[in-house]
Amino acid sequence: MTESDSQSSGMAVYNRLLGYMRRDMPVLLAGFAGFLVYAACDSAFAWWMKELVDSIQDGLTDRRIELSALIVGIFIVRGIGGILGGYCTEYVSRRVINRLRREMFDHILRLPSTFYEKYSSASVLAKLIYNIENVAAASANALRIIVRGGFTVIGLLGFMFYINWKLSGLFLIISPAMALIILVVTRRFRSLSQRIQQVMGNVSERAGDVLKSYEVVKIFDGYEHEETVFETVIKKDRRLRLKLALLNETSSMLIQLIFSLALSALILVAMQPAILKTMSAGEFVAFVTAAGFIARPILQLTQVNAIIQQGIAAADSIFSVLDLPVERDQGSLALDDCRGEIRFERVRFRYGSADSRQGRQWIIDGVDFLIPAGSNCALVGRSGSGKTTLARLVARFYEPAEGKVSVDGIALPDLGIASLRENIALVNQNVSLFNASIAENIAYGAMRNASRDRVIEAAEHAQVMEFAANLPEGLDTQIGEAGITLSGGQRQRIAIARAFLKNAPILILDEATSALDTHSERLIQLALQDLMQNRTSLIIAHRLSTVENADQIVVLDQGWIVESGTHRELLALGGLYTGMYEQSIDDGSIADR
Repeated sequence: MTESDSQSSGMAVYNRLLGYMRRDMPVLLAGFAGFLVYAACDSAFAWWMKELVDSIQDGLTDRRIELSALIVGIFIVRGIGGILGGYCTEYVSRRVINRLRREMFDHILRLPSTFYEKYSSASVLAKLIYNIENVAAASANALRIIVRGGFTVIGLLGFMFYINWKLSGLFLIISPAMALIILVVTRRFRSLSQRIQQVMGNVSERAGDVLKSYEVVKIFDGYEHEETVFETVIKKDRRLRLKLALLNETSSMLIQLIFSLALSALILVAMQPAILKTMSAGEFVAFVTAAGFIARPILQLTQVNAIIQQGIAAADSIFSVLDLPVERDQGSLALDDCRGEIRFERVRFRYGSADSRQGRQWIIDGVDFLIPAGSNCALVGRSGSGKTTLARLVARFYEPAEGKVSVDGIALPDLGIASLRENIALVNQNVSLFNASIAENIAYGAMRNASRDRVIEAAEHAQVMEFAANLPEGLDTQIGEAGITLSGGQRQRIAIARAFLKNAPILILDEATSALDTHSERLIQLALQDLMQNRTSLIIAHRLSTVENADQIVVLDQGWIVESGTHRELLALGGLYTGMYEQSIDDGSIADR
C-alpha cells in the first residue's frame, strides 16, 4: 500500500467513525458552542490586558472596578463554556462507544463458526473492550482538542491580525515547518499504533489461555514457562509504547522550539522603534499575550495526531470484524410442524477453501444416508472420522462443500436459520454454561420465560434435582463462570435438562453422557430414552454400550460410511464395528472420538 493509500484509508476509517456521531449532532453542536465561548474568552483576556495596560498608562483609575469585574466575568464564562463543551463531547463519545460495543457484540453472535475457530475468545474480547475504549480517545479527546484548540487559535490569530497584521503575517511563517513535522510523524504514529493493537491482542490471548488452563499449568509446573512467554509479550508492548511516547515528545519539543524561535523573532521585530510608534503599550502587551496564549493550543493540536492515529488503528481493527460477512441466511422457508427426517446426499466437507489444490483432506467424503423421522441414529467411528462434523452440518454450523443436507425434504440453505435451529436441541460433550443460576441455565435464550413448573420438570427428568435439592438455594444457586462450582457430571445434566425443556423434534447428543459416572449414566440413559421418544435423535457415542438400541448405527472411517445397520446386524458383519465393540468389552472404553 502506498503512503497516499494509507492516508486515504486512515481518513476513511475516521470518517466512518465520525458517522456514528450523527445521531447526537444537536448535543455535539452544543458542545461546539461551549468551546466557541471558551475560545472567545481567551481572546477577550488578551483584549482585557490591552485595556488594563492602557488604563494604567493613561491614569484612568476610575476603571479599576470595571476591569476587576470583567476579569472575573471572563473566567466564569470561560469555565461554563469549557464545562459545556467537555461534557457534551464526552456524552457523545460514550454514546458512540455503546453503539460500537452493541453493534460489534450483536455482529459477533451472528458470525459463522469459522470465525470462532479462527480467532481466540481473548483476542475478540480485547477488540470489544480495549480497542473500543481507545476509540473513545479518538472520538472525544481528539475532537475536544481539535474543536477547542482550533477555535482558540482562530480567535487569537484574528485578534493578533486586528492589532497588527504585519507582525501576525510574520508569525505565520512557522506554519509550513510545523505541518512538515506533523506529516512525517503521522506515518510513524499509525504504524506503531497498529502494532500496539496487535500486541495487546496477544497479551489478552495468552492471559486467557493460562487462566482457562490453570490446572495444567499447576500440575505440569508451567509457571516459569508461562511467566517467560508473558514477559516477552509485555516487553514488546512496553518497547512499542516507549517508542510512541518518545516520538510524541520529540515532535512536541520540535514544535515548541520552532514556536519559541518565531516568538523570539516577533519580539525582536516588534520592539523596533518604528513598530512601537504604531502601537500603544496596551496593544503591544495584548499582542504578545495573544502570541503566548496561542502556543498551548497549537502544541495540543500537534499532539492530537498521536491520539487520532491510536484511535484509527483501534477503529480499523473493530471495523475489520464488523465487515466480516454473517452466516448466510437466504432461506425463506420455515419448518412448520417439523417431523425431523434428515437426509444426507453425496455430502463432502473440508475445512478452509474448497479448492482441492490446497491439498486439504476431505473430512466428510461422499456421505449418503437417511435418518427417518422419529428414529434415532448413532454415529460411531475412530477419532477424526467425521462424526461431530456431520452433526454440525445438520445445525448449519458448517456448510457442505458438495452435496446437500435436507430436513423434511427441504434443503437447509432454503430454510431460515432461525426456523431450523428452533427445531433442534443440542447437548455437547463440552458443556456450555453461563455465570447464572441453575434455573437460568436450563431456561436459556428463547426459553427464558418458561414456567417454574416446566423448569423443575426438565430438571427432574435430567436428574438435576438429585444434586440441586441439596444446594442452599436449589435451582436458584449461582454456579460461577462456566459452572465451575459443579462437577462435570452435574454440568452435563444441566445441559440435558436444557434439551428436555426445549422439547425440539430433532435432538443432537454429542457424547452427552461422556462426563457421567456409571451410576449417573444409568439414571440419565433412562431419561434420554424418554427424551428420544417420537423425535429424531442423532447420537455421537463414546461408549458403544449406550447405542446398542439405536434404530440405525452408522460407522464412519476417514469420512466414509463403511458400515450401517442395527447393533445385531453390524456384529454379524464382523467388521470395524465388531472390533470396536469387542475392544470396548475388554477395557470398558473406546477411542472413537
